[in-house]
Amino acid sequence: MAIVVVGHYPTELEAQLGQAVLEANGISSIIMRDDAGGMLPSLHLLAEVRLGVHEEDAEEAKALLEETPEG
Repeated sequence: MAIVVVGHYPTELEAQLGQAVLEANGISSIIMRDDAGGMLPSLHLLAEVRLGVHEEDAEEAKALLEETPEG
């Protein structure tokens, strides 16, 4: 199963809010960030946090995230 990125966020907290929307609608997701396994949290300044879902859930997930006030 392939993972598709459905959202890009400046902070992990915002990605978690997007993840909560998906989870509330029965879609499993994963937060992906480039921070050296949590050892270098300042790396988030260089790369956004990404929210991914299984390929078959991507279109529904994108639609749900677009409906949220923060988009």
